[in-house]
Amino acid sequence: MEDKAQDESARPVRITAEEAMGKQVKRIRELRGWSQQELARRMADKGYSWRQTTVAKTEAADRPIRVNEVQGLAVVFGVTVNDLLAVPIDDYEMYGAASRLTELRTLAQAANQRAIELRRTRERLEKEAETAEQEYRDLLDQIDEQQREYEEIAARVQQQKESGGEQEHREEAER
Repeated sequence: MEDKAQDESARPVRITAEEAMGKQVKRIRELRGWSQQELARRMADKGYSWRQTTVAKTEAADRPIRVNEVQGLAVVFGVTVNDLLAVPIDDYEMYGAASRLTELRTLAQAANQRAIELRRTRERLEKEAETAEQEYRDLLDQIDEQQREYEEIAARVQQQKESGGEQEHREEAER
């Protein structure tokens, strides 16, 4: 469930035309002191089959709005179509900040993933280093053992040479 929340927070925040229009319709309606029912009645008087729920869905950007409805709203409010499509500066700032927040969350998530991968790599390399160090110690033990064996053989050979040399010396002395 946490992954789903992270996925949703990673999506960029953008204001759609319907959201911009919905915010403006609500703002202008409230500036006029009209209820949603009052706006629906005024739109119906202009020939649009609007109800209070139509206004609520339009303001919430839960329904597509037709071009002729935009024109009708402009007439009812006494504003231009451009006024209805304009996004207030505060919303631009809010969405810009939200978009940057989303971007930073995405970057943080990527950095965290990289840190996890690097930790795993470090752990793997530490295990490989331990294995190599053990191989090194084992080889040093084998070298020590081989060195002792070599020294024993060398001592026997030396002893045989000396013993053999003494025997030759005795044989010469006896002749």
